[in-house]
Amino acid sequence: MRDRRGDVLAGGAVPGGALSLLSCEERLRESWRRSEETYRIDPSTRAGARVLTASEFRELRDRLSSFLRIAQLGVSRLHEQVRESGYCVLLTNGHGATIDFRGSPSLDEDFRRRGFLVGACWSEVEEGTCGVGTAIVDRAPILVHRAEHFRSHNSGITCSAAPVFGPADELVGVLNASAFAAPENRNSQAVVYRLVQQNALAIENALFVEGYKSAWTLSISAPGDSWSLGEVHYLAFDDGGRIVAASRRLRAGLFAGASLPSRRLEDLFDLSASELVRRAHERPGAPIPLRCLANGLLFEAQLRAPVREAAPGAALSVKRGFEALAARDPRVLESIERVKRVVDRKLTILLLGETGSGKEAFAKAIHGHSQRRDKPFVALNCAAIPETLIESELFGYKEGAFTGAKARGAKGKVQQSNGGTLFLDEIGDMPLALQTRLLRVLAEGEVVALGASEPEKVDLNVICATHRDLASMVRSGLFREDLFYRLNAAVFRLPPLRERSDRCEVIRQVLEEEMATAGRRLVLPEAVLERLSGYPWPGNIRELRNALRFAVAVCDDEALALEHFPESVTDPLVMPAELSAAVFAASPPVPPAGDEREHMLQVLRQCHWNISAAAARIGVSRSTLYRRMQRQGIVAPNAADVLGAQGPLRH
Repeated sequence: MRDRRGDVLAGGAVPGGALSLLSCEERLRESWRRSEETYRIDPSTRAGARVLTASEFRELRDRLSSFLRIAQLGVSRLHEQVRESGYCVLLTNGHGATIDFRGSPSLDEDFRRRGFLVGACWSEVEEGTCGVGTAIVDRAPILVHRAEHFRSHNSGITCSAAPVFGPADELVGVLNASAFAAPENRNSQAVVYRLVQQNALAIENALFVEGYKSAWTLSISAPGDSWSLGEVHYLAFDDGGRIVAASRRLRAGLFAGASLPSRRLEDLFDLSASELVRRAHERPGAPIPLRCLANGLLFEAQLRAPVREAAPGAALSVKRGFEALAARDPRVLESIERVKRVVDRKLTILLLGETGSGKEAFAKAIHGHSQRRDKPFVALNCAAIPETLIESELFGYKEGAFTGAKARGAKGKVQQSNGGTLFLDEIGDMPLALQTRLLRVLAEGEVVALGASEPEKVDLNVICATHRDLASMVRSGLFREDLFYRLNAAVFRLPPLRERSDRCEVIRQVLEEEMATAGRRLVLPEAVLERLSGYPWPGNIRELRNALRFAVAVCDDEALALEHFPESVTDPLVMPAELSAAVFAASPPVPPAGDEREHMLQVLRQCHWNISAAAARIGVSRSTLYRRMQRQGIVAPNAADVLGAQGPLRH
């Protein structure tokens, strides 16, 4: 022990191999000095890590519930990437207390004996040099490999740790991956160390987006790097294009030393805020080329619209049921009359229509017309939630159902909608394994939460929606036949906005809603209304709402003019050819099960592995495409090159 400590403090080679790869040799020596001289820790002491009491841990998790919710996807993804190589994953708060732990049943007991469990405290003050504690002190990622740990009983462990910062640069937590059967050479940890940093940055970015959700947010990445979590950075700006915040890594890298707040986007890039919004409307979901004026570097950007609360006193009078819909089109009116006859008849209703055609609004109208109108209306988009989370999100879980579960468990969407209506959007994207459980809810009125031994009775109406051809999916083995026939009893098709004869009424109502939200009153001239009505609206009501929201935001007069709308709306000639053709195309065909992998590979290659563009071309969401890629064992080339070097690690 004396020799081991002496090697580190004297500046010699740290046990385990060269440190030049990760540039932390000096930091480890400083940490060892602090451990010995400041904290006065006896390295030979074999006492385990301090563990919070049950009440302390519950209080801590309740206080950090928002952080835990946002971080869950990053923790789960990292665990999926490293667990088969014998690693566990920890998430701690900013002081080193473990608030989430992910291991594996065969190794959990060994990890627990080493102090890897929820509530365990891994601060440097208590444990000396270690991954979590030293990352907190240095506010930087670090790899502490085997004998580099200060306490001798930790000397066989390898720990890759990365801090997570909040929108105000506050240290909110640390993400850590550890194993106790690692090779001597610390360079063997390079891939895991990178994965930890990537997922920590993904959590950090999610915290930034959540913190600035009321502003426009711009994600920026190097061309072709949309797959890489480690290369995405964020800017937030207001309606006038003034920057209000930038993510930590962006400020430290591309704009190091620059004072960004109060600067305008056009001071930094070759596009203004209005030009960015226009391009985002022209090709929804497609990356926008963006060049940095300071160094000429080219990036890809994607834009997220702000989420805003309605202005006080500006809310529209509340309408319920089908009165809330601007419906004058004969086909829509016919659907309304038909659906009124099946409401409250214990029938599952299926709504078909293109993406953005108003299926959720129609579902809310059905609920508002039903006898359950005063009970909850609960919506879940099956395409927007990762497969690893959708089961607990839909069916809930009991206390202790899995590591990191809330102390009192949690109700799923099914239980939350008990007595009311459950709306399942994009039902065609629900994983096959969960379709069986949904069938039990529909057929028997029972739900079994994760970790529960007994079913729970539920009484609810279920409305499903999709833009996909479920019959073709059944033939391809992608959708259960029994569930399809359960859903196929009461089917209603909503026409796309371009085919509706009441487009003007829809435009007026959506404008009223957007003006109420913004707290403004504007005039819509007839000439502008006529031009908007003549546009084909490939994104349907969703695109219409975004265009009107933008126009209301940028209008500096009392009346809206064509110049306030995206160019693609006011001048169809600038609409991309492939988008124009897609307006009149049917939903993308579902390839046979055996061809799905080859079809995805073909589209991904054509899109140069840009996930957003490929998802748009296939006709699914990004999360659904990621899920199918994982199911088919498809890994992006840049990720495969890195992960392949570590053997059994899988993305």
